[in-house]
Amino acid sequence: MKKFFTGFNLLVFSFLWAQNNNDFGQISGNFQSDFQYYIQDTLIDPSGDANPDERILGTGFLNLTYTRGNFIAGVRYENYQNQRVGLPEGYDSEGITYRYARFIQSGFDVTAGNYYEQFGSGLVLRTYEERGLGIDNNLDGLRMIYQPSNGLTFKGIIGRQRNYFEKSEGLVRGFDAEWSLKPTLGWEGNTNFILGGSFVSKFESANDPELNIPENVGSGAIRVNLITGDFNIYGEYAYKSADPNAFNSYIYKPGNALYVAASYASNGLGTSLGFKRYDNFFFKSQRESDLQQLFINYLPSLTTLHTYALPALYSFNTQGNGEMGFQAEVSYNFERKTFFGGKYGTLITLSYANSYSLDKDYKLRPRYSPADTTIIDSVLRGSQGYSSSYFGRGPFTYFQDFHVEIKKKLSKNWKATATYYNFIYNNSTLIKGASDFDYVEAGSTPEIFYVNAGVLELLYKIKPRHSLRTEIQGLFTQQDRGNWALLLMEYSIAPSWFFAVQDAYNYGNPDEDLQIHYLSANVGYFFATTRLQIGYGRQQQGVFCVGGICRIVPASNGFTFGVTTNF
Repeated sequence: MKKFFTGFNLLVFSFLWAQNNNDFGQISGNFQSDFQYYIQDTLIDPSGDANPDERILGTGFLNLTYTRGNFIAGVRYENYQNQRVGLPEGYDSEGITYRYARFIQSGFDVTAGNYYEQFGSGLVLRTYEERGLGIDNNLDGLRMIYQPSNGLTFKGIIGRQRNYFEKSEGLVRGFDAEWSLKPTLGWEGNTNFILGGSFVSKFESANDPELNIPENVGSGAIRVNLITGDFNIYGEYAYKSADPNAFNSYIYKPGNALYVAASYASNGLGTSLGFKRYDNFFFKSQRESDLQQLFINYLPSLTTLHTYALPALYSFNTQGNGEMGFQAEVSYNFERKTFFGGKYGTLITLSYANSYSLDKDYKLRPRYSPADTTIIDSVLRGSQGYSSSYFGRGPFTYFQDFHVEIKKKLSKNWKATATYYNFIYNNSTLIKGASDFDYVEAGSTPEIFYVNAGVLELLYKIKPRHSLRTEIQGLFTQQDRGNWALLLMEYSIAPSWFFAVQDAYNYGNPDEDLQIHYLSANVGYFFATTRLQIGYGRQQQGVFCVGGICRIVPASNGFTFGVTTNF
């Protein structure tokens, strides 16, 4: 708290100094706090592993930002002293986790302190916060952005990443340049061509008794983006020098990544096509850390982020050590008063995405007996890893997602959305973390789940400001926990109230004792810029993902309370 009030006093001092100059500036911010009272439930958690000794757990944060002219400063205080079950264990303290000062003038943008930054699509650098997943990999150091002319931007960064309430042992340095030709050359019309290039390196000291580990690791990327009329085509390629670390079994193989996305939209038709190939492209500022911590880069998942509860149980987790795949999507909006459009029009979307292993030929390192030159065995650690044909498909499917969605207004008061899903889900890789080499070494095959699901969402406008939303969901599989059914009813009184009741029933669980109803109820109230929410019920164990980054949420039972406000 002393650190927080020190930072806050600095803002107040700046504010008072501004008053003396007859310019008050502006202080803004936001606050959020979430609590849960846990009730022991032996049905969903028979071992009690997810049932804390301390019954009431809560987390919260407060952001404060001061702005005066070209000067911006901010601080963020976070409190995880009794963190809720399911968040990473490293969040177990409190303090100032984010503070910065920023000045913008004459094409220069300089930041000292903590900051978030992204180069291109993020293949070599993306620092960001995803609070629900417990991810915050901001950099603490210096950043400078310079725009000498319209369309031309240079960025330079240096700093250490946040590691819970500490900092990474590795130092991150980077440079990015981007040239947007349209504003620079004064092109008319709706065509633009953007060129970009990035270089990012990290330094971390090494002292391995067996391996000669490089302390400097560099990664570079080039990108192009063509925007013309209804077309948008983006492509980025990145390369990383040898980076032996705990997540690639300490191999010396360089990494590379390719990400391409194209889209077209016109006259009710929308299409998109994307391709990805990531080969040994985990890039972290510390070679040993928690799995989700200290990522310097971000690898786009090229899959749809499903928001309905049951389909979201089988979300994709990007495989940085090696994967290839594509996504294709087409949607068409049938106009009103046509055969398929009907009276109010119809929007239909078809989407397909997949991800599979690379075609790897492993190159193991022989390990010798310390007494003589006899070869004991061959190991992956310290070897060149593997070779692979660039477009060769490997033997293992990681993920496949096909779904079709139909959105239609049925009448003045009714709207409907119907969706069908079909998943192929590699549980061994995506959840248990098994690698391709684990399968090869053990002579085994991964555990695959085959899943079908359907969702019908209905929205009924009862009267002005009053509406009822209903979700009917079903999920069907012979693997994992078996079949599910879910019913959600949410009544809203705009703009202040909502009331929701949900029952998720795992009626097909192979263990009859676990064929459980997960009942829950929530009430929310909004006033001005503040939201209050209280709830009670069971939460099923599942996978929570955002953008291809996932964590497992444990089952729980109890009361929840949350407050969020902006000022």
